[in-house]
Amino acid sequence: MPTDFVVRPPTFLQSLLKALGPSGNARVAAGLAQGIVLYGLYRSADAHIWPSTDPYWRASLTLVFVYVPVLYIQAVGSVRSFNLAIWMAGAAVLLAGLAWHDIWRQWDSAAGSHASVSFALLFFSAIGLFVAHSLVCAADAERKYIARYTAYFDAAWKLGVQLALTFAFVAVFWGVLWLGAVLFSLIELSFIETLIEKSWFAIPATTLATAAAIHITDVRVRLVTDIRGIVLSLLSWLLPLMTLIAVGFIASLLFTGLEPLWATRKAAAILLTAVASVVVLINAAYQNGEPPHHVPFVLRYSEFAATLVLVPLAVLAAYALGLRIDQYGLTVERIITAACVVLALGYAIGYATAAVTSLRQGAWMQRLEAVNISLAFAVLAILVFLFSPIGDPARLSVDSQMARLASGTVAAGDFDYDYLKTNGGRYGKDALHALVAAEFGAKTGLIRKLAQAALDGYGNLASRQAGVDIGRNVTVYPATRELPRSLLAQDWSRIVGAPACLTTPERKCDAFFADLDGDGTDELVLTTGNDTFFWGAILQVGPDGLWKPVGTVNGHCSGMLAALKKGEASVVPSQSLWRDWVVMGVHLHPARSGEPQQPCPRQF
Repeated sequence: MPTDFVVRPPTFLQSLLKALGPSGNARVAAGLAQGIVLYGLYRSADAHIWPSTDPYWRASLTLVFVYVPVLYIQAVGSVRSFNLAIWMAGAAVLLAGLAWHDIWRQWDSAAGSHASVSFALLFFSAIGLFVAHSLVCAADAERKYIARYTAYFDAAWKLGVQLALTFAFVAVFWGVLWLGAVLFSLIELSFIETLIEKSWFAIPATTLATAAAIHITDVRVRLVTDIRGIVLSLLSWLLPLMTLIAVGFIASLLFTGLEPLWATRKAAAILLTAVASVVVLINAAYQNGEPPHHVPFVLRYSEFAATLVLVPLAVLAAYALGLRIDQYGLTVERIITAACVVLALGYAIGYATAAVTSLRQGAWMQRLEAVNISLAFAVLAILVFLFSPIGDPARLSVDSQMARLASGTVAAGDFDYDYLKTNGGRYGKDALHALVAAEFGAKTGLIRKLAQAALDGYGNLASRQAGVDIGRNVTVYPATRELPRSLLAQDWSRIVGAPACLTTPERKCDAFFADLDGDGTDELVLTTGNDTFFWGAILQVGPDGLWKPVGTVNGHCSGMLAALKKGEASVVPSQSLWRDWVVMGVHLHPARSGEPQQPCPRQF
């Protein structure tokens, strides 16, 4: 037979590509590309090369490549190509811009490349992208800018179920790999364990597993629909219980008053959590609104009562937050909470209106659909407002605190100057510089001194030591050593630059002993931070018998703090005044912050 007519069996790769189809192939390619880029960013950080050395580019590329490929993988094949391209480009530009601003607002980013994307931006970007992606997918499916509520409902729940199943799949995927590594280790074969610990395998493997999970859940439409139905049914029957609890809580306040609620000092957060829970359960009972008149009796009137009880819950949350703002001004957390209160009031008023009007005309609770769609766009607008220069909570909180100081609402000696530095970012630094240069009459000297102390890293010099139990705040290593009695008896409120654990109640730190100046007497090092980054203040007793901060030493490698606690550290001579503190083989140079840090030991 001529070789031209030989039918060759398809290769495994060809079979796999055919089975996946065009959308599956696109998802796999996107997942692989995402993994390669994220691995490249990880390696650049390890090698201290671009883009890791430029915090602006590193943050922007990280935020874009963590989220945008996932959006593409979920939407490819279902959203029209042109619309998908516009949405991906718009999301990438927006995320890059928000990341750029997030780095810029961190005033210390100019001092080095250690600034990174804040957790708040990572978290709220995920929420905003979830909402926006659901709106885009529904609008594309309906071929209109504003789709029907059913389309939004289907798109949002499909995305939510897919993400939940994807997280579960990736977790099980890694569980299987680790189980395989353990099994082979029983017979002294470690190649699987070695492989999965390599970043060049772990990162792309995770992104590929994510792409595979999204593809499988996308082609198995019945699976997603069935899971959605089960979850909604279960949640909907929790609505009567939650409604009973909420009604009972509001009724109890008539007898207990509001003082016990305010005494918790977290009333607004708890009330907002209750509002969010009730909103989710109402939507679980309502579902997509079809069929409109077949809601079980118990659920129907639970929905009605729940919508009404939302109003006092949201109003109480707003009142609680208003009291705190009136007492202490705006902070970053209170501004974010205020945004949540605005949304809570929107849901409460909108749902209550939908419930009352449905008693007289129209389908049951149908106005809820318009409320949900409107507030979805409101969520996006609020998030962009908060994470852009327009409504940056750091800027707004700094302006509020400065106004309180200027008006005399808070005394110069009681003002929290350190808040401007630790929470105000670039705006706080600028405000402190302005305080150092400004005139405040008789208070000028005090304000300038305290503002400069905050800039120099000495915290709030105006704070007092009252109520501080140093022995409880400080954990000593090794346990056989004790803090000097003279240190415990000293009035630390008079010491400039005293560590917070010596002056502030409930501020914890760890204590270590090391002879860092080579005089035969140990210095005391008080550290705060975590096992990857810690900051240490070197304390030394002077000729006058007073302990004082005389230097700093900081750790920057994973595992360092744990090694110190185990006593795995030594002191070696150095060319500087201080000896080097050697932890995990890495030389830490006390009080030499301008010198480049020694690379960490390789752990992968």
